[in-house]
Amino acid sequence: MRKIADPQAPSWGSRLVGMEGLRGLAATTVLIQHVSVNLAGSVDKGAADPPIALMDQGLTLFFTLSGFLLYRSFAAAIVTGRRFPVIGGYFRNRAVRIFPVYIVILLVASLVVGSAFRRAILPGDGPEGVPDTVGYLTDPVKLLSNLFMVQTLFPSTMRTGLGVSWSLTVELIFYLVLPVLAWVAFRLRRSRRGAALLALAPAVVLLLLGLLGKAVLAKVSNPTSFADWFYLEWGGSWTAVLARSFFVHADLFAFGMLAAVIAALFAADVLPPHLVTPARWTALLTGAVAAWLAHGTVLQNTGFAVLFGAVVLFVALPAGAPGVAARVLDWLPFRFVGEVSYSVYLWHMPVIWTLARHHWAFPATLPGFYANVVLVFVVTLLLSSATYLLIEKPAQQRFRRRTDQQTAQGGSVPATAVGREVSRK
Repeated sequence: MRKIADPQAPSWGSRLVGMEGLRGLAATTVLIQHVSVNLAGSVDKGAADPPIALMDQGLTLFFTLSGFLLYRSFAAAIVTGRRFPVIGGYFRNRAVRIFPVYIVILLVASLVVGSAFRRAILPGDGPEGVPDTVGYLTDPVKLLSNLFMVQTLFPSTMRTGLGVSWSLTVELIFYLVLPVLAWVAFRLRRSRRGAALLALAPAVVLLLLGLLGKAVLAKVSNPTSFADWFYLEWGGSWTAVLARSFFVHADLFAFGMLAAVIAALFAADVLPPHLVTPARWTALLTGAVAAWLAHGTVLQNTGFAVLFGAVVLFVALPAGAPGVAARVLDWLPFRFVGEVSYSVYLWHMPVIWTLARHHWAFPATLPGFYANVVLVFVVTLLLSSATYLLIEKPAQQRFRRRTDQQTAQGGSVPATAVGREVSRK
C-alpha cells in the first residue's frame, strides 16, 4: 500500500505532486473567461459558450486549494496532537508570497501602462461602461487602499486597481481567520478520540458562514435589470462590498479544508490505508453530483467547491506514489504555469486592457476570440515568468533560507511545517 505523505514533515523541498498543475489550470481558465467577457463578449461561441462561461470557477478552485494547502499542517496538529505550528512563520510566509509581486504589478498597471481600474462602477454603467473605468490609477487614497488590499471593503474603491484583486482581500481575511479557528480546535483537543471531529470544526464553521452570507446577499440584493445587478455585484455600493466579501465566499475554502482533514487522517493511520481508493472515487462522484445539482443556482460556486475539494483529495491522497492524475498535472508545462500562476492571475487583466485600449487585440469574431486567448496567454506568461523569476522566487528563497537558519540554530520546526506546501502556493 502506498504511504500517505506526512503533512507535518518539516521539509521545504517536499511538495504534493500535481498541486502546481491544478493552480495552473485555475489561472488559465480564469484568463480564458476574462478574454471572453472583455474582448469577445458579443461573439457567439457556439457549443464552447457554456464551458467558457463556467471558467470563472477557476477562482473557486484557487479558494479550494488555499483551504487545503494552508490547513494541512493545522489539521495534522489537531489530529495527531503534535505541537501547533508557529503562527509567526505562517504570517511571514503569507506576506512574502502575496505582497511583493502584487505591489510591483499594481504600480506598473496603475502608473506606467494605465491599465488599472481607476474608479468604481456607477449605477447604470453596466458592463458596457467598464472600459470607461480603466486607465491610470493616480488617486492617492485609491492607490493606497489597493496597495494594502482593503479596496474591496469600501464602496468608493470597489473593484479599483487590478480588478481581480478583490479576491485577494478575501484570501487575506481567510489567512487571518484560519489560524484562530485552528487554534481553538487544537486547544479543545483532549485525546485522540474526537480529534477528527475537532479538525473538521473549522471547515464546518466556514461552510456555515459562507452559506449564511449567501442567504443575506440574496435577501438584500434585489436588482430590477441586468445593469442594476451588475452594479449591485461589482459597483460602488455596500451591496457589492457584501457580494465580494469573505462572508459570502467563506464556504469555498471549507471543502479544501475537509480534504486536508481526510489526508491528515490517512497520514496518521486513523483511517486504514485500504480505504484510500474508495475515498478518492467516492469523493469524486460526490463532487460531480454536487456541482451538477448546484449548477445555475445561487449555490453554484458552493457546488463547484465540493467538486474541486474532491479533485484535490483525488490528486493528493496517493502522495507517497503519485497516481496518474497527479503525474499528468505534474507534466512540466502544467507545473510551470502553476508555479507562475499567481503572477498570471495578477497580470492577465492589465494585459487584456492594454491590448483593448491600444486596439492591439484581434477583432471580436470567433477566430479573433481564439487568437486573443493565445495572444493574452503568451504575453501574460512571458510577463509572469519575469516577475516570478525576479521577484517571487527570490523573495521565497530568502524566506526559506532564514527559516532554515532558525531551525538549524534550534528554532521551531513547526514553522517550516507550515511553509512546506504553503510556500509554493
